[in-house]
Amino acid sequence: MSLAGTVDRYGRAIALAVALLAGAGLVAGTNLPSSIYPRLEFPRVVIIGHSGTIPARAMMMSVTRPLEQAVMEVPGIRRVRSTTFRGATEISAQFEPSTDMVVALQQVQGKIDDARGSLPDGTELIVERLTPAAFPMYILNLTGPLSSADLYDYAYYVMRPRLARVPGAGQVAVSASDTREIEVVTDPARLLAAGLTVHDVAEKLKSANQLAPVGRYSTGGVQQLVLASGLWTSVDQIAETPIAIRPDSVLRVKDVGQVFRGAPDRTGLITGNGADAASVSVSQQVGANILDIETSVQEAVNELARALPSGLHITKVYDLAEFVRASIANVRDAILIGGLLAVVILLLFLRDWRLTSIAAITLPLAVLITFLVMRLFGESINLMSMGGLAVAIGLVIDDAVVVVEGIHRRVQEGSATAIADAVTDLTGPVVSSTLTTVVVFAPLGLLSGVVGQFFRSLSLTLSAAVLASLVLALTLIPLLAHWGIQRDRAEAHPGGRLAEWYAATLRPMLARPIVSLLIVLVLAVAGGLLYFSVGSGFLPRADEGGFVVDYLTPPGTALEETDRLLKKIERVLLDTPDVASVQRRTGSELGLFATPQNSGDVLVRLKARNQRDRSSEEIISDLRDKLTAAAPGVEIEFVQLLQDMLGDLEGNPTPIEVKIFGDDANVLAELAEHVEEMLGKVEGLVDIVGVQRGNPEITWQIDPTAAGRLGLTVADVQQQISAAWLGEVATDYLALDRDIPVRVRYPDGVRFNPGRLGETVIRCV
Repeated sequence: MSLAGTVDRYGRAIALAVALLAGAGLVAGTNLPSSIYPRLEFPRVVIIGHSGTIPARAMMMSVTRPLEQAVMEVPGIRRVRSTTFRGATEISAQFEPSTDMVVALQQVQGKIDDARGSLPDGTELIVERLTPAAFPMYILNLTGPLSSADLYDYAYYVMRPRLARVPGAGQVAVSASDTREIEVVTDPARLLAAGLTVHDVAEKLKSANQLAPVGRYSTGGVQQLVLASGLWTSVDQIAETPIAIRPDSVLRVKDVGQVFRGAPDRTGLITGNGADAASVSVSQQVGANILDIETSVQEAVNELARALPSGLHITKVYDLAEFVRASIANVRDAILIGGLLAVVILLLFLRDWRLTSIAAITLPLAVLITFLVMRLFGESINLMSMGGLAVAIGLVIDDAVVVVEGIHRRVQEGSATAIADAVTDLTGPVVSSTLTTVVVFAPLGLLSGVVGQFFRSLSLTLSAAVLASLVLALTLIPLLAHWGIQRDRAEAHPGGRLAEWYAATLRPMLARPIVSLLIVLVLAVAGGLLYFSVGSGFLPRADEGGFVVDYLTPPGTALEETDRLLKKIERVLLDTPDVASVQRRTGSELGLFATPQNSGDVLVRLKARNQRDRSSEEIISDLRDKLTAAAPGVEIEFVQLLQDMLGDLEGNPTPIEVKIFGDDANVLAELAEHVEEMLGKVEGLVDIVGVQRGNPEITWQIDPTAAGRLGLTVADVQQQISAAWLGEVATDYLALDRDIPVRVRYPDGVRFNPGRLGETVIRCV
């Protein structure tokens, strides 16, 4: 039985199947998750290590190298890169694209655990697989008249739990310039008189603040657990803690120092719109619908705004969902406009509303069936999938037009089996032309790496749409033709004057084939020349409603000096009329990075596009010279938000990198300066960041012989210097639902005066 006969015989079943598929597609389309890009898998694992203030060279030998060696033993590893500076290291492990990254992460974690024993005491490690979910989709500033530590408490203990309950929300990270800490500031002279050191006081506090189960007993049918507790119930009790008991007296903490609420020494800064702020970042879970998360987060923010004390303000700094919603809406509008224009063109040329309706009905049906296919393959509504649908619109309706035209022509010829004959004649050509399109786009999904993941979504949706249109053209269109074809209608002559003009110009071209070939050759050469003059890039230019300013101050710049320079940059940004809000991070960055204190980023959110006259590119171009003039010596780089995120995920944060290899770091630094000067002369290059040198260091050489005469080792002296200068966290003060570290240290006047600190420590020794 022919295809036409099968369609005619099982017409009701075919109509029912199409209706069911369209209904399922409608349900699937309304439940598809939305995101800016397809689900991306990056073959990278990042290890972040922090180990106090160990110098960069020692950090390289004691932390970075052992971790690199451990990671290199993991199967599938392709490349390992590291960045090491004072007290921190960042190791990027790049795997083969085909590697199962869940298994690779587990293997890396296992190797890192094996290497922990050889690392310095107190080393903190973070091992994470990089996914887009590692970057925030929603960022808020909490500002107000409170201290930075108070803002952190409200953000962490009030806002964070509420936002963490949002369905689909992933990590909710809170950061601020200061956190809560109990300071035990000791007097060096009193410690010397008592024969104690900072470490001794810390050990006494640690041993006093204890809670332990010591037994159990039964009474009245109830078993009681017995606890022995020395936990402090108030900060005042810390000052009353005994640190030395003598026959004639008891020496307490208050006798050698003061106890008060404070904050740790700052290693980073968080500001919002130029003032102290707490930053709250919300990421999404893998596969979650970003638009649903944004709606729920906004509801939570509205609740929190009413619950927080008066004077505290929540400001939105970044909202990826806004860009996703606007982008998808633009593509959706393009699809609707394209479909409408296609229908209008059909109506103009077919001059029959019934035939136009028959051909046009395949558009929504093919789109709905494509939604169902996307759901089955785990795709989302994103720029690439919607772009595939936009491209497929013209191809989808093409099959229906060909079949409708063929049936119409057969009917006008007076054939009794016009529909069957037309379907039989056109099955081969329609199938071959459609499959040609599929075999052109389907291989895009076989590309490897990030490019392949991008185009896999486009090729899937486009191929599904055109294949659905092929099936509809050969099954549903013949069924509808029984209603739409009017056998008694006079034959129309589509085209009219256009067809006559085309025929008139075609004859002379066919009569002079050499001229025709020359015209084609000229057009081809012109197209080739224009190709080389067109710019290139992975992502198209888009106004994302904001951008990131990465900055780097000279090596060794103190945190206070970096803050002073960046305040000038913030002032320029805030004085720009197009800027809505600004958030600055110093000593940290968006994402998973190890960041030195002289580096960071500024997240700039622009006003809505209808509230400003300039695009983000124009604003960046205008600000580049202004920021350079406001803070000379600060290296600045402007990046778009999504471009920055993709570059960080792939391990290529900058579009172009120039690497110089060698054994002598000083020679490499000199060569890098010459290369930077050469690159500065290249037209079109901006935001050139040169070699990043290490921070300055001062070494106190300890005489082991002199220390030994006092009954001390070099390690004992180092421990005393570190405890006196940086302080030593003794224990945690348990207050309600939070743990507040208790740090014992010297007064600031001693700690920040190397001469006094050195004398004090030596005398204490």
